Amino acid sequence: MSQISIIELSVVIKQTQIIPILDLSICSIMLISLINDFYSILVDVQINIIYQGLFIIYFYFKQHRLTSFVQLPAFCLLCQSQYQHHESYLLLFLAILFIFGSFAIVLIMPQYKFPQPTGQYLVGFKEITVANNKVSVYYPTLTKTKQNWINSCRNKDYVAQLYVDFQHVIKHRPPLFIIKWMMGYLNKIRVEGLQVDAPQIDGPIILFSNGLGGLKDHYSIFLKEWASQGFVVYAMQQEEITIILTEEEIRSVRNKEATIHNEKGKILLDKIKLVRNQQLNERVRTFKELLNYVDQDVILIGHSFGGATAYRTAQLESRIKGIVLYDPWFLPIKWEDLAHEIKCPILCINSDTFKLREENETPQRYEQGFGAQKQKLIVEIKGTQHLCTTDLVYVMPFELSIFDKLNHLHHIARTTSYHLWITNRRIEYYSEQ
Repeated sequence: MSQISIIELSVVIKQTQIIPILDLSICSIMLISLINDFYSILVDVQINIIYQGLFIIYFYFKQHRLTSFVQLPAFCLLCQSQYQHHESYLLLFLAILFIFGSFAIVLIMPQYKFPQPTGQYLVGFKEITVANNKVSVYYPTLTKTKQNWINSCRNKDYVAQLYVDFQHVIKHRPPLFIIKWMMGYLNKIRVEGLQVDAPQIDGPIILFSNGLGGLKDHYSIFLKEWASQGFVVYAMQQEEITIILTEEEIRSVRNKEATIHNEKGKILLDKIKLVRNQQLNERVRTFKELLNYVDQDVILIGHSFGGATAYRTAQLESRIKGIVLYDPWFLPIKWEDLAHEIKCPILCINSDTFKLREENETPQRYEQGFGAQKQKLIVEIKGTQHLCTTDLVYVMPFELSIFDKLNHLHHIARTTSYHLWITNRRIEYYSEQ
């Protein structure tokens, strides 16, 4: 199996942190209000009205992230302490503690600006429907339009289902409204730098498939880059039930009563394989519909479950110039189907850990699948993890690191550079075939 490791690049995308002006302003105003109570720097009523008004505006537009869970009690404690004229030293101490805690947590929870596309074209955008699935089309254009952004999450019902599913995969489950509060900002992520409904310039076509539980426009950094290089990218939203085990079955896995080494665990794994294979077949069916819609030879790219979708589609279709797989999740593919030959060249980019996950039979399935393919290039990028190809690593890096979904918070842009540098050269080669 051909494999290389990437050491260094001459050009790396600059990682720029977003300065949380609104968050820091709210913290500062709470602190100033507290100081004003003792030193009368400003008229008491005025400063209280200002910071209370700003706090309400803040929570209306930006009520999200773990920062809220410190700023809200800081605000409540300060109001209560002010109401009692700071007679309670305990309330005053807690208010001060949470205010300074607000400063600290805002500063240690960075968000980063999305890298800008490097190609010669502006990026156009439109959304179409194919086989009852929404498809985002990112394409090259030379025309600017008035609307230059979209909301990356436009299917609120689907995200609501993800919230419900999220409760089942964490050990200590908070109420649903807490999960919605923590993750609500995912509904507000903007994809900017787009020319919505601008005239399209034709180019080589890429079909992109998102991962399990993912949203197609949460890969916008990559999709915009390829469009700026002259490719027309069709990203189909592929949705399915993410949690298929019952609560009792999930509990048995958590308690290690069911493992991949005992009979109970093998029964559950067989259940997962069966359902995921059915979901994969539906994904491939709709992907073929998209292939029929564009009606020409294409490049397939997919992440995780989307990688399995691209791989299986390439086995069944002859209209494929080449495929790119990011951490492909091969569990949904039947074992006997993995070794079916793919006629086009394959690039697979792996993160450090995903290929080692024994609960998904990943090492054996990679060997079974890639071992049978003749035109393959397998690349491992050191220090990366499974979600590094999504926009989420720029939007919520601290949260992902808490759940061991992201390492090296300060190397996110470097990871993006590696993926795009390798992919761009490969798809340029594919497009010339």
